[in-house]
Amino acid sequence: MKTKIIRDAKHNISMQLYEILKEDILQNNWKENTKFYSIRQISIKFQVNLNTVLKVFQTLEEEGYLYSIKGKGCFIKKGYNLDVNERMTPILNTFRFGQNTKGQEINFSNGAPPKEYFPVEAYQNILSEILSDVEGSKNLLGYQNIQGLESLRQELTQFVKPYGITVSKDNIIVCSGTQNVLQLISTTLGTIPRKTVLLSNPTYQNAVHILESSCNIENIDLQSDGWDMKKLEEILQSKKIHLVYVMTNFQNPTGVSWSLEKKKQLLEFSKKYDFYIIEDDCFADFYYERKMAKPIKAFDKEGRVLYLKTFSKLVMPGIGLAMLIPPKNFVEKFTINKYFIDTTTSGIHQKFLELFIKRGLLEKHLEQLREILGQRMKYMVETLQKIPHLRILHIPKGGFFLWIELANYIDGEKFYYKCRLRGLSILPGFIFYSNTKNSCKIRISIVSSSFDEMQIGCQIIQDILEHCEGVSEMKLP
Repeated sequence: MKTKIIRDAKHNISMQLYEILKEDILQNNWKENTKFYSIRQISIKFQVNLNTVLKVFQTLEEEGYLYSIKGKGCFIKKGYNLDVNERMTPILNTFRFGQNTKGQEINFSNGAPPKEYFPVEAYQNILSEILSDVEGSKNLLGYQNIQGLESLRQELTQFVKPYGITVSKDNIIVCSGTQNVLQLISTTLGTIPRKTVLLSNPTYQNAVHILESSCNIENIDLQSDGWDMKKLEEILQSKKIHLVYVMTNFQNPTGVSWSLEKKKQLLEFSKKYDFYIIEDDCFADFYYERKMAKPIKAFDKEGRVLYLKTFSKLVMPGIGLAMLIPPKNFVEKFTINKYFIDTTTSGIHQKFLELFIKRGLLEKHLEQLREILGQRMKYMVETLQKIPHLRILHIPKGGFFLWIELANYIDGEKFYYKCRLRGLSILPGFIFYSNTKNSCKIRISIVSSSFDEMQIGCQIIQDILEHCEGVSEMKLP
């Protein structure tokens, strides 16, 4: 084990100790359940404060390298050396504590709507009303129509009209969330024979992991207004693409929205080269400066688009509902496969969503969210633009996220861990790429932090960047 810690203003002691202990775990091939060094041993060996060592041990435990037993110490955790563990640790840690911020951690990583704006009162009132109808609630507590509650699907036909989508209730499938829909699509269309799906680089990390289980993955870089359509056509001419997955409005993680021209061109290519478009439209409602942009599905006259929208973002994660509008010829096939993946979807939550939409409460809720998130985005952009050694790659006009590029002399993965050790949660860019480990980008979410927390979090970012080795002599080009 390395024993030297550099003690000067440019080198963070906690980060150095973390890297030393992590390297020791990885290089020395510790056996599972072996007792690790004690906090006191490390404190004495490196002449470091006990509290600092404790903080580093806690980080190693959260990252999946150790586990602790009260009164006995820390032990090596099974699976610490698996690549997927290390790659997915940042996003797993985001969900480890959900939206219950641990201690005084500042959360720039969470991608769910702010919990202080969950419509709890409306939920309680509507739920009480539903349950007061004894016979009706008994029906809702049982197995549901595999496509979803008929009355909800009827309401959804009206809900999607402002998006430019005209659809029958019989062509809507209600599922238990986005990942459930993606799994349904992947298992229904991705196999026998195994299909190829084209994804943006970068893109929503769960889409990558779900789709790659059943499909071959190809990638294309995302520009500020969508894909390079010439490059896309070259790909389509050189290999068979069966599906493409896109977020056309305020994409996760970049905040990019596709231009209308490129949306229509992608639809034309789908007809010309015979592929289907999975359009994940989860952020379209969070526009700040203008009316909602229409999705590709609004122009789909020939049934090329599988349209997906989650209500976990629009209402609250706990509702666990999403809708899929597939081409008509796929409805029966999807319905049959849904039975094996998601036998029933909560009838209570479906009824709540139906009444929440029908009574105009969802639109009022979204108006409130658009206003507060627009203010937060404006503040975060203005603050980050003043920080040297980084740049905002795209300033979105809606959505939850900012995509940040660090200067090329900054290691993004180390920057991520330094932020964690300082109590700031962000997401490193590499988790959003399926074919490369990009280490100089980070995603920042504006949804979970107050203005005071945003100010403190940005100060932490600035302080870490200013004290990175070599930064004092180098500037962004």
